[in-house]
Amino acid sequence: MFDALLHTLRSTNPWVLAVELSLVWIASYMVLRFLDRTRGAGSFRGTLIVVVALVLLVRPLASLGDELARLRLIVDALLAALLISMLVVFGPELRQGLVRLGESLLPSRTRVRTDAESIASAVRTLSRAHIGAIIVIERSDSLGDLVRSGVQLDARLEPRLIESLFWPNSPLHDLAVVVHGNRIVAASVELPLAGGEVDATAHGARHRAAVGVTLDTDAVVVVVSEETGLIRLAERGRLGDPIDRERVGEALTRRLGGASRAQRRKEAA
Repeated sequence: MFDALLHTLRSTNPWVLAVELSLVWIASYMVLRFLDRTRGAGSFRGTLIVVVALVLLVRPLASLGDELARLRLIVDALLAALLISMLVVFGPELRQGLVRLGESLLPSRTRVRTDAESIASAVRTLSRAHIGAIIVIERSDSLGDLVRSGVQLDARLEPRLIESLFWPNSPLHDLAVVVHGNRIVAASVELPLAGGEVDATAHGARHRAAVGVTLDTDAVVVVVSEETGLIRLAERGRLGDPIDRERVGEALTRRLGGASRAQRRKEAA
């Protein structure tokens, strides 16, 4: 049987075999890079090993004779079941990929510049006081459905207003604030919670909500931990590492575009 398998491989055009293996390797590498630092990476590697074993080992053996036709039917059924299970297991990752593909191929509405320093000033105050906060900065993708679920404000973006919204016992301190351009468009906005993208044992609902809204949109979210006062940014389904209070403005400016106040002062001088 193995002699027949070797004969089949030898009879195949080596250039065709090299191209096929290269395409499989490139596709696998791109998917692994896409899933890097997500919980889907380990599952995908295990699934990939099973698929490679079935395709490269079992199926050639099953095609060597009619007596192994039943084995080929079983292998085909297993491959179909694996494909369906991959769609379920990697649903969030596939959803992010489709969102990014749409962003790259289809034109989106023009981004409105947001004053990153005003948000950073409020975040620094909230962090020092250990007051939890979630600030969602809307960019190209509309957050209209989420905004309508909260209390609509349409107020000027001011650090003191943001601080007062999250201050304890404030009627709107719970849930999230949504910012578009230099306007605070809504408060007390409920966000979807992320699943396996965030370690539930290390982070609470506030951080899961911060990541959840970035799974389907290009929004940038600033989240302040009530317990530790640490500041993190969430973007494209990932929660960043803690950021120093004095560098929040720079971090936001890099993601939102435009120059920070310090940079503008330096240019003016």
